[in-house]
Amino acid sequence: MEKTPLLVVDDDAAIRKLFERIAQRAGFEVDSAKDGVEALEMMQRKPYDIAIVDLMMPRLNGYELLQKIREIEDPPVLIVASAATDGQEHEFDDTLVRRIIKKPFDIDAVTKILVETATQIASTRAVPAKPIPVALTDVKITVAEPEIKDKDPSAEIEGNHVPRDGERASRPQS
Repeated sequence: MEKTPLLVVDDDAAIRKLFERIAQRAGFEVDSAKDGVEALEMMQRKPYDIAIVDLMMPRLNGYELLQKIREIEDPPVLIVASAATDGQEHEFDDTLVRRIIKKPFDIDAVTKILVETATQIASTRAVPAKPIPVALTDVKITVAEPEIKDKDPSAEIEGNHVPRDGERASRPQS
């Protein structure tokens, strides 16, 4: 079974390693970056389904990274790790940011969030997003005239016209 690719982005080496271990034990394929610049470079080389992003980092902070990720063709689902207060949560784009992990965090809660997020991603991929086009080539359709049995003798009489499908009936003029 293929593992879900996950990127951990945090400048604190101890926190980064802890997130890596939690994700690996939960069955993810894990890479890590020490800041937003390194994370962007990695995302350009490899697609990730999920990224855990710290907000307070040097060079390119988490807020700036979120803006740059928006420009990626197939962006990962983001989980923000922060000591952010409830007032800051409304600032995040909810089309990108799926969950927020508040520091200090509970290891079991992080594992649950990762597994739930991966399950949600997998379920959206299980249903095809677009219809599959089917090419029809060299198809020839022939429509034959139906054979009329037991002809109505009145149809043969001059002046009477029996309309065929699609024709309008006309009245004989007197």
